[in-house]
Amino acid sequence: MNRHFWTLSRLVVIGLAVGVCGCASREADRPSPVERVDQQPADREEPMETPPAAKKPEPQLAAKESVPAEPKNSADAASTPKPSAERGALPATEARKPLPQLREELLASTNPDATLQLIDLIGRRRGRAREALPDLVGLTTANDPRVRWHAARSIGLIGEDAIGEIPALLKLLQDADPVVATQAAAAIGHIREDDNRVDLPADDAELYRDAITQLVAALVHSDPRVRRACLQALRQLDPDPEQIMPVVDGVFAGNDPAVILPALHSIADMGAEGVPFLVERLKRPQGRYWASVALTEIGPAAAAATPALLEALAESPPEEQLQEILALAAIGEPARAAGDDLISLFAEGEPSLRGVVLYALGKLKVAKAEPLLAEVVATEAPQLAATAAWARAKIDPGNNELVDDAVERLLTQCDSEEEFARVAAISALSDLAGGLQQDAREALAGHFAGMLEDPSDRVHDNAAAALIRLDGDAVASVMKLLADPVTEMPALKILAEIGSAAAGAVEPLAERLDAEDDAVVGEAILALAAIGPPAGSAVDRLVPLLDQSADETAEEQGGGLRYAAAYCLGRIGAPAASPAVERLAKLAESEDLMLSTVAIWAALQIEPENQKRFERAIPLLTAALEAESQTVRLEAAIALGDLGNKAETAVPALELLAEDDPIRSIRDAARQSLGKIRGN
Repeated sequence: MNRHFWTLSRLVVIGLAVGVCGCASREADRPSPVERVDQQPADREEPMETPPAAKKPEPQLAAKESVPAEPKNSADAASTPKPSAERGALPATEARKPLPQLREELLASTNPDATLQLIDLIGRRRGRAREALPDLVGLTTANDPRVRWHAARSIGLIGEDAIGEIPALLKLLQDADPVVATQAAAAIGHIREDDNRVDLPADDAELYRDAITQLVAALVHSDPRVRRACLQALRQLDPDPEQIMPVVDGVFAGNDPAVILPALHSIADMGAEGVPFLVERLKRPQGRYWASVALTEIGPAAAAATPALLEALAESPPEEQLQEILALAAIGEPARAAGDDLISLFAEGEPSLRGVVLYALGKLKVAKAEPLLAEVVATEAPQLAATAAWARAKIDPGNNELVDDAVERLLTQCDSEEEFARVAAISALSDLAGGLQQDAREALAGHFAGMLEDPSDRVHDNAAAALIRLDGDAVASVMKLLADPVTEMPALKILAEIGSAAAGAVEPLAERLDAEDDAVVGEAILALAAIGPPAGSAVDRLVPLLDQSADETAEEQGGGLRYAAAYCLGRIGAPAASPAVERLAKLAESEDLMLSTVAIWAALQIEPENQKRFERAIPLLTAALEAESQTVRLEAAIALGDLGNKAETAVPALELLAEDDPIRSIRDAARQSLGKIRGN
């Protein structure tokens, strides 16, 4: 289990966030997530933020989405969750009970956790549990939001026989608890997915029409899980565009960008699944700009939208054309058919669009644009010429003369007095770096390292991202930054993002475990954990941190250094971290649920075949699926999958994570783990 999973927001791993598991024992306490990357940034293409000569369109769809905190209610005041073995969990044999017995036990149940598991067991019977629908519908009005959303989910799992309960689910769509609303929307989608009738009776058709209207209205919900569930349900309902688009226009027209942008984030998060919806929006003048923003975020997966973007480009005003061109550029080579239109637009369109057109020609690698680009390089102003030179290098990356010319022009642009020009030059250079020789990449790293002290936040943030993308070739330059207090923290974060390729930095990182500043220690631990097994020489310095009590660290960190140290030891694994395994096993018995969870996880990383720890680990890891930290949820999901069929009791919680988590990579990890547990 040697995976790297890191947050760009720099949450201290496995518990530096206060109260990670101090919430009620319920899946409803899903986190306010922070987006993550599940591979090193060097492994994927980093597009230029915007072309060097184009102004950034406003408002742009932000690269990451900030999710509002969930509303608190009485259920949130419940005590810290207990492992399922200690809180009324039902054994696996319960699943074999006949439905009448399950219904009888559900009616008589006074144990909240047992009630939830009975609801789930009934739902897993799917259509065979139709007789239990009255019981489930009755529970949709329960005071406990956990009961409401479990009931909604099971109603949806029963499928087409539950169509008559859509009104009850629509009431839950307005629930104050976002998880209840999420499950209500998902349940409606499950019902329609199971109901494959083409010619619907009038009453059923009316139920679905009402559901469509209310699901569209919820697309601007403040919680991304609700928005995503509504979009997925609408896909299953497959409404006629002539029915849905007027409703969408009405909802979007009545809200400002601050409301619309989160909805577009949710659409973009669906990737290719959201493209048909956006294509319909492109056909309507009032929807083109926002649809193009979302398609830009989706990128290559939005290739199917290329024809619609070209149609819109021919009819749109310049401010909308700018975003449509950026959408085509984000799609990249799959949108190469747009080449002729872009070349014509450069000559005949608004002059302010010329820079972004050149940028798009480079991203699409339109070879027939070479004469135009050569002319621009020879005759135009420096920034426009630099964009054209970059585009030529993108189209013909094997031409060293073109690449060298582009690099030279962009390095000059890095000294521009204009912030935007410097930002764009960094991104463009980073974009070309993948094709450069090692010595040239190392030279670029030194240049980017120097720009970390730029007064502009955007400039030094882009320089840091460029260093991360250079991977191991940036390590030497980044290590030099550790000696300067001004750049020490950024350097630690960059090394953590580089991960295993930063193995050469282990010794200076280990030295910082003795620092007086806990923030420095925490970042050093993160970097060592990201490096993983090659950081084995730091084990002797990490082990003492396991004995550091919570009151010995900053109060706001909640004693997080010992959590992070335990996590780091687990990432290092055997044999180097083997001396720590007994201490970790002891910490796994701690009353501090977060500490016990990370400790048992780490112990299993070091001794994955230790059968004695499975019984303790599974309920703890299952509880960790509810953590606020997205890294905790991710690692818990993966660890459960690695336990195979021994983690069968975690299947319901993993199923919910696979459906509901706001972070796509966590949903994917949960699905993969479910496959491992089921032997797929």
